[in-house]
Amino acid sequence: IAALPALLNKYADKPAELVVAEVGLDLELFEDPENNIAFITVGRLLNLCARRTGLPHFGLLLGQQAKLEQLGQFGELAIYAPTVEAALHGMILHVCSNDRGGVPTLTSKNGIASLGYAIYVPMHEGVSQIYSTSIPIMYNLLRAMCGKTFAATEVRFSRSQPRDMTPYETFFQVPLIFEADEDAIVFSDQWLKKPLPGANIELHADVLQRLTTIQSEMGIDFIEELHMILRPLVISQCCSPERVAGMLSLHPRTLNRRLEDYGTTLRDIVGEIRYEIAKQLLIDSRISAITISTLLGYADASAFTRAFRRWSGITPSVWRMQNRQ
Repeated sequence: IAALPALLNKYADKPAELVVAEVGLDLELFEDPENNIAFITVGRLLNLCARRTGLPHFGLLLGQQAKLEQLGQFGELAIYAPTVEAALHGMILHVCSNDRGGVPTLTSKNGIASLGYAIYVPMHEGVSQIYSTSIPIMYNLLRAMCGKTFAATEVRFSRSQPRDMTPYETFFQVPLIFEADEDAIVFSDQWLKKPLPGANIELHADVLQRLTTIQSEMGIDFIEELHMILRPLVISQCCSPERVAGMLSLHPRTLNRRLEDYGTTLRDIVGEIRYEIAKQLLIDSRISAITISTLLGYADASAFTRAFRRWSGITPSVWRMQNRQ
């Protein structure tokens, strides 16, 4: 969101410095792409920016300003990876070094790929603004990797349709679906196989190692670190003990022993994360229980419903109705 101050100075009723100060931030934070701002604070800030500028689509404007070079070390994965798919998978696995409030998702089936984004932290404001920012960021990322000829099949938003569709239609120039089950970009999976011109195996491995080191040095305890690593792995349905241990630079047996010391297991923590993500999607999106069950790796909706009932005592549909009220 580095372009936020410039947009505020162009459209807001007061200088950017004063607007960001209203949520307790300093304008200098936006000068370095490696800086971080609390996810919930970003939601509050984007809501405030929409009010101060009189632009309900402020998040969309902000997201479409994002360029690959503004993503810092994280963006290097989209430069040195061998293919678009490898770049996206690397980003998803290491997204918690840049984003501790939502996870991107990548699925491919029957020739159709979907690159989505799902918020998993409880949010009281700014949800639709964050989604409106995230989707054009990902769209620009795909354009940067695939080239100017890239075109999506459609773009989906879980939010209600805005009164003024023009800003959305002008930027995406593809069919737009609102009140959808997910926030995602849908496109031909042939784009995933596209080789990247700057592919470099050694540099790509170096970036992955640096991001792994950053995650290990983020000053968080072992269980919190495990939760951060597991969220994208759960969404990607690749949270085997070997994969998780590898992300932590541990042997699977060492991982199990450390979890025993905390009185828990990998299976228990995966269940906790599934529950966290399910609750957030049920309350902040219109995604169906069937889609959530698929996203979280359940064999079918009935298996998801049984698991959710064990966690909460009620079915997903009843929980959604009660908590939305």
